[in-house]
Order: sequence, then structure tokens, then C-alpha cells
Amino acid sequence: MAGKKEEEKKTRKKKEPETTEYILEKKKDEDTTKHEFLPVSVMREMDARVEKYSLNASEKQKLISIAEKTYLKNLVEPGEAVGIIAAQSIGEPGTQLTLRTKHYAGAAEVSVGSGIQRVEEIVDGRSRSKYPTMTIYLLEEFRKTKEEVEKYANSLVDVRIGDIIKVEEDLDKRKISITINEKEVKAKSIDKNDLIKKMEKYLKLKSKEKEDSLEFGPSKEHLLKGRKNLNKLIATRIQGVRGLEKTIVVEENKEFIIKTSGTNLKTVLKLPEVDKDRTTTNDVKEISKVLGIEAGRITIVQELYKTFRDNGILLDVRHAMLLADLMCFEGDVKGIVRTGITRQKSSPLARAAFEETTKHLLDAAFKGEIEELTGVVENIIVGQPIKVGTGKVDLVMK
Repeated sequence: MAGKKEEEKKTRKKKEPETTEYILEKKKDEDTTKHEFLPVSVMREMDARVEKYSLNASEKQKLISIAEKTYLKNLVEPGEAVGIIAAQSIGEPGTQLTLRTKHYAGAAEVSVGSGIQRVEEIVDGRSRSKYPTMTIYLLEEFRKTKEEVEKYANSLVDVRIGDIIKVEEDLDKRKISITINEKEVKAKSIDKNDLIKKMEKYLKLKSKEKEDSLEFGPSKEHLLKGRKNLNKLIATRIQGVRGLEKTIVVEENKEFIIKTSGTNLKTVLKLPEVDKDRTTTNDVKEISKVLGIEAGRITIVQELYKTFRDNGILLDVRHAMLLADLMCFEGDVKGIVRTGITRQKSSPLARAAFEETTKHLLDAAFKGEIEELTGVVENIIVGQPIKVGTGKVDLVMK
């Protein structure tokens, strides 16, 4: 059995390149003392640097030992109050955030929420973003020219028939006159013949051309029916994706991408021209519904970090990660509000300290709840040392 293991090690040595991961594993095999493993992402980063600067074996070993020391130095001490540190680290610079709204200036202005407003809607886990936007990336063959991308972007806008027609009704003469807005039809690349066919189909009437308009004449018995059909026609989508109000084409990293006002990730990801791996939305709830809770968690981290960075504030990403973990650990995005995370706290005093104090205390009293005094808030309320850091340790002397 031992001989077989030795043989496997020799074979692996021949096959595998000397990566950082391999060196650390080899080091563990050779050294029986306790060894702290570095995260895979750090190892890969080191491998990239080794390759970039062509480091030899001894330099590589030196890099690994420096990385190990730095990694251990940055680990959180047992009993550290990570929650309080994260709250303070997000809350204090949060007071410096602005209330401005960013815009992508263009033919159709697309607004993007930023600053404290954006942080608030992420942390509250709101079901709908105030400024929902999407960033749509196209596959290479569909983004060769700006004109091509602009034409495609126009075809994505949610256009209802009511947006491109003007209706005039004369019920005494039993006449419905519809004027098509030629300028809008051309701008939105809509087929006029297709539009006329759709109108005839919904109104269940044949049209008569009159100068610059179309005339429909429902019979006296079918006036009410004709009115209902007309309302249905006005609300009918002629083209585009539900929810996408405006689109604008911008150039980023020598590539034309589409920014939208409004969002519909589920439908957009089904389109054959769209790059499904990179297309995204700023609506956290929608991402978690379409792509799963892990994607929702990553979006919370990225959006919080980006909002602070855009305002010139450097936030340690681990604070945002801790908050995202707290919001998502039950499999659904729950906000830090009285109906979300706070409602689920087992401590009656912690719930009462947030909002609706009397209600929570009365509920706890009626149900006969027991206060264990394990958290931070409840110990501060009763004036006891909190169970973090030195408060976590009982010192016993002879």
C-alpha cells in the first residue's frame, strides 16, 4: 500500500507543473508540522506573478512564505466583533455619500441611482429598484458597427401601439380615425404594414385609407365591442421587451454595449444575440430570482462596493461580504428592516431596540419569551459587558 502511494507521488511529480498549489502540497507531505493553506485565489494570483516576473524556485518559495505570513496576519482574531466593525465601516463613510442621480446622456436619457439612495435600496432588500437599469452585452457577430447595435437597441424598447398612433373617435358617425406617427415608426424601426395588419386583427375591422389616417367603422350594434377592442389595441406591444423603457448605446473597452432604463433579465437572457455570461441588471431581487441566491449575494457585494468606490470611498470588500451573507443565508434576499432580518432575531430586546419597541416587548411578554442575553444590543441595554473580544473570555486566577 505504501509502495503504491510513493508511485502515485512520483507520477504526479512528473505530470504536474510546479504551481504554488503543488509546492504547498509538497511542503505539507514533507513537513509533518501544522500548515495553514492559502486560499486558491491567492495561489493562482501568485502563479500569475511567478510567470510574469519569471521567478526561480528559491524566489518562488520566498514569495510563498511572505504570502503565508501576510495571510495569517490578516486573519480575524477569535472573538473579534466583525459585525460591529462592518457596521461602523459601512455606516461612517455612508454619511459622506451624496444624494445625486447619475445620467447616461444621449438621445434617450438613462438614469442610474447612486450614493446613499442606492445603498439604502440594496440594504433594505427592496423588491423593485428606483432606477432599474440593465447592461446588455452582445455576441461578437452582432456588435460590429455602432449603427447595427443602435438598430438592435431600438428593437428592444417596449413599444405599445398607443405610443405610435393618435386615435380620434366620432361615435355619432360610428367612426374611429387612427393617425400613425411616421417619425416614431421610422425611429423605432417598425414595419408599417405589420402595424396596420395588427390594428385590423384587434379591431376585427377592415381599414380605409383617408389622406394621412386610417378609418375604421364599427356598426351600431358593435360600438361597445369596438371600444373594448380599441382599448386592447392601444395596450398591445408591437415590439420590444416588457419593462425596457429606453436604451442607449455606449462604448466601453472598445466594445459597444447597451444600457437600458427598466429591466427584464429573464426575457433578455433568452435572446439569441445577447452574451448571457456578461449581461446583468442592477436589480438584486431580480438577479436572485433568475440566477439564484448566490448570484444575488455577489450582486449585493459588487453593487455596494461600486457605490462607495464611485463616491471616492475605499471600503474593504469583506464588510460588504459579511452584510451580503447575513441578507442571503436563508435562501432569499432579506433586507435589514423590521420585516426582514430584524424580525427573525430570537432576542426580544434586539427586536425592540430597532423599531416598534412597545409592540415587540408586549409580544414577547404574551408569548413568555426568554432573553438569553447572547448578542451585543441586549447586553448594552442591560449594562453588561458584551460577549466579544475580552468580554468573551473569563479569566481565572489561582
